[in-house]
Amino acid sequence: RIMLLIVLLCIIPTTISHGIPNMAARFFTRSQVRAQRLVGILAENANYYIRKLNVRVVNHLLSEDEKEHNINEFLTLECIRLDLWEPYVCKGMVDVFASELYFVAKRVNYTPEEVCGVFLNDCDPPVNPMQVLWKLQISGNKPAVKPWPLIDAPNKTMRVLQLSDIHVDRDYAEGSEADCLDGGPTIGLCCRNYPVTSSNKTIKSPAGKWGSLHHCDIPYRTFEQAMRHISETHKDLDYIIITGDLVSHDMWNFSEQLTKGTIANVTQILIKNFPNIPIYETVGNHEGVPSDAMASHNMDEYATRGPSWLYNVLADAWGRWISPESIKTVRYRASYVEYPSPGLKLISVNSIYCSKINFYIYINQTDPDDTLTWLISELLDSEAKGEKVHIISHIPAGLDVCLKGWSHNFYEIVNRFESTIAAQFFGHTHLDHFEVYYADSNSAGRATHMNFIAPSITTANYVNPSYRIYTIDGGYDGASYTVLDAETYATDIDIANANDEEPKWALEYSAKAAYGLSDLSPSSWADLISRLAVDDELFTKFHRYMFRSTHEENCVNEPECRQRYICSMKTAKSFEEDIFCPGS
Repeated sequence: RIMLLIVLLCIIPTTISHGIPNMAARFFTRSQVRAQRLVGILAENANYYIRKLNVRVVNHLLSEDEKEHNINEFLTLECIRLDLWEPYVCKGMVDVFASELYFVAKRVNYTPEEVCGVFLNDCDPPVNPMQVLWKLQISGNKPAVKPWPLIDAPNKTMRVLQLSDIHVDRDYAEGSEADCLDGGPTIGLCCRNYPVTSSNKTIKSPAGKWGSLHHCDIPYRTFEQAMRHISETHKDLDYIIITGDLVSHDMWNFSEQLTKGTIANVTQILIKNFPNIPIYETVGNHEGVPSDAMASHNMDEYATRGPSWLYNVLADAWGRWISPESIKTVRYRASYVEYPSPGLKLISVNSIYCSKINFYIYINQTDPDDTLTWLISELLDSEAKGEKVHIISHIPAGLDVCLKGWSHNFYEIVNRFESTIAAQFFGHTHLDHFEVYYADSNSAGRATHMNFIAPSITTANYVNPSYRIYTIDGGYDGASYTVLDAETYATDIDIANANDEEPKWALEYSAKAAYGLSDLSPSSWADLISRLAVDDELFTKFHRYMFRSTHEENCVNEPECRQRYICSMKTAKSFEEDIFCPGS
C-alpha cells in the first residue's frame, strides 16, 4: 500500500506531459521548462513521500482494516491537499489507476527504495528493479554482414506516408484556456472547458480554432483537414504507416468506451480519405486503459484485466488492411506481419510491453506474450527467404521509458538482423529525431542501423502538426527497400488561427538535402551526429526541425544541453547513456 501511494504520486509527472518528459534529461529545453513548472512540484512531493514516508500516511495505509475505497478517498484528498491537480483530476487519476496498482502491489515485493529507483535516479541506495536484464537466444549464426545498399538510380521507388501521435481531443474547445500549466493545481490537459475550479480565471491564451501550441491535443477538424490535404496533394502514396497514439492525453478520464469511440472515429476518417490505400498501424501506449496497461497472458486474472478488449477493437479496425492470419496475432499480442510489396515484410511490434508505465509488467517483465521471441522467429524466416523487413512500433527502445531488458534485447535483435531489416519507424516523443545502432554497442565503431522517430500530428508539448513521406527503393525484384529520402511536412497553427483559414501545409525539409546526406545509410546518420556536434549552423537547423520551427531558444552555445541531444542520437539502448556517451 505504501508502494501504491508512491507510484500514484510518481506516475503523474511521468505520463501527463507524455512526449517530452519521457525523454528524461536528454531533451531539457524551453518547451520542457514550461511543462517542468508542473513536473517540479510533483517531483518534490514524490521525493517527499519516497524518502520521508510521512508518518501520518504510513499509519493510515498500514491500518489492517482499511478498505480500498477508503484508501482511494485518502489518496484523492492527499492529492488535493498538495495542490497537485484540480480536485476532479485527482479523483479521476486515483479512480483510473488504483485497481491496476492495488493488483500489482499485492503481487510484487519491492522495497520503498526499489520503487523510488523506478522513477528517480538519485535514490539511496540507487536500486531500480526495472533495469533487470534478461536475455533471449537467437538460433543460428549471424550471416556475413552485407554492405548497406547504396542506390543511386533505383529501378522503381515507393512513397510511404507516416503519421504518428495523432491524439485527437473530442472535448477540444475553441476559446478555452490554452496556457493552463501555471505552476499551481492544474487541469492536466489544456484547451478544454472544465468545471468551475480554482483555475477558472480570466483566459489569457484562448485556444485557437485549429489547435494551440500549448499542452493541448488537436480538434477533430484539424485531423480531418490534414487527411483531406494529404489525400488531395499526395496522389502517389503506396501505403501508410501509423505509429500509434490516437487517443487524447486526459488519462484521468480514460475508459474503454471512449477509446473505442476514438479508434472508430479516426478509422472512419482514414477510410474516407484513403479508401484504396493500405494502412498499417501499431498500437500506442495511450490506447491502453488505464494508459499503458497491457498485461501479458501469463498474468492471473488476464480474462478480466488483460487488454483483449483493446486488441479485438484494433483487429476489427485494422481488418480492412491486414490478412486473417494477421488479425489473429493482433487479437493475441497486438502485433502482426504483412507484405506491402513482394519481398518486403512489414512487422508491427507492440512496444507497450516495454513501457515502465505498464504496471502489469512489474509482475513479470520477461518478454511479455513472447513478443520479441515472435519477432526473432519472423526475422529468421525472412533472413532464410532473402526478404527485407520494415519494423513499425510506437516507443523507441532507446528511451528510458522503455524497460532495460526489452531495450537491450531489441538492440541485439536489430544488430543480429542488420542485413535483413531495411528500416525502422517509431513515434511516441512527438519530436523529429532519430537513433543510431552500433556494433558491440560502441558509438566509436561501425554504425549498424538507425531508426526514424517521426513528429506528431498533435500540438501537445508546443509543436506544430506534422507528417512525413518516405521515398523507398522498392516495388521490383531485388529491391533493397531502404529509405532514399524522408520529407517532412508541417503547418503553422498560429497563422491558420490568426488568419481564420484552413492550415496550409508545406514541405519543411528533405533529410537528404537539409543535412547534406549522400545517402540515408546508418553510417551517414552516424556521420551526421559527428557533424552536429561541431557545426553550429547545422545543429541549429536540426534543432529547429526537431520542434517544427516552434522552439524559440537553441542550446547550440550551451555545451551540456547540446551534448544531451548528441548523446540521445547515439543511444538506442535505454539507461545506457554512460556507455554510449562516456564522460557526458
